[in-house]
Amino acid sequence: MRSMYVSDVGDGLCMAIDTFFGKTIQIDCGSKQGSEVALRGLMNLYNRFYNPDVFMLFHFHKDHYNGLMFASSKSSFSYTWGIKEVYYPKIPNFPKKDKFMTCLFTMNLRSFGSETGIMEYDFLKAIFRINRGRPFKYKPLSKGDVINIGETSYEVLWSPTEIDEKEDTSGVIKKAINDFNKAMEEDKRLNELYERVKSEGLFRRYFEEGLQKYSKENDNERENTHVSMNSEYKEKELPAVVKNANKSLRKAANHLSLALLGGDGLLFLGDLESQEIKKVIGDLITAGKKKFYTLVTPHHGTHWDNSLKNIKCIYSITSNGRRLCSHIKPEFKGISRKSFATYFNGDIAIPQSLSKTFHRFYPRWFYDEY
Repeated sequence: MRSMYVSDVGDGLCMAIDTFFGKTIQIDCGSKQGSEVALRGLMNLYNRFYNPDVFMLFHFHKDHYNGLMFASSKSSFSYTWGIKEVYYPKIPNFPKKDKFMTCLFTMNLRSFGSETGIMEYDFLKAIFRINRGRPFKYKPLSKGDVINIGETSYEVLWSPTEIDEKEDTSGVIKKAINDFNKAMEEDKRLNELYERVKSEGLFRRYFEEGLQKYSKENDNERENTHVSMNSEYKEKELPAVVKNANKSLRKAANHLSLALLGGDGLLFLGDLESQEIKKVIGDLITAGKKKFYTLVTPHHGTHWDNSLKNIKCIYSITSNGRRLCSHIKPEFKGISRKSFATYFNGDIAIPQSLSKTFHRFYPRWFYDEY
């Protein structure tokens, strides 16, 4: 990469990578502090990097994409040249997948002012509006996928294509579904939304393999869907039982976050929980990959696994705000030469790695010290 920029959006993420080959990648656009805060971060990226060619969404939580949704509702905002490619996490196959997805999408609609509650649907439509109707290609990603942007390859490290019923992640998903069912028993509105999302079944189209094209024809088809529009994209106040179900679903979704390894030395761990971090780092160590230029810390610096002690990086970057800053794991300082967090350092700009192919040209001190 030529440079990387992380906006200070509080407990969320809004960052961009400027590549050596004229491509700009935007990663996420959201904030727990609100969509307006995330939009300001987006404008910082816009002013610094102009227009992204590629948008990557690593996680379908509002603190990762509510700024994008908010921006799409503003007629004054658009990308001049338009986004060409869009990538987002593909949900793995596992028992009760349809049930879990329906719960997740229903909760998104209940708790956050999206258009339908079906995240991929609303997310892609938001990109289309920001693009002012220009078509783009999109693809859900799973472990093992490799995408090439310019002359840099990015390998997807997580989530897997399938989750075995015996794995811990499966247990977390089952708990989330049970908590959601309890919430439906007490919350009439949640029950109504669940039946609607289940009957429409729109999310299934986004499980398709391969690079798909989103154009005016797609948008016209979606316009015929009965949607409830909340252009403010603000989180709604929820009853206690619904809040608990939402928390369980969020935790389950953390296990399905994307993680990425870039040929430019970027290691991005999304919102992975400890057990997934251990698996990802184990795979990297087995492949002989232990040193990285930039590590974007998992879950805003609050998730850690001791397997991370086996890697080293020049920069560790944490995007967080007042709520999460006290929960940053100090161990990240021990595996990086320089450690930054947006809460303490504000907007963060990382200079270029020393070569277009980082792994071939580590600086001498990197070997000497590590």
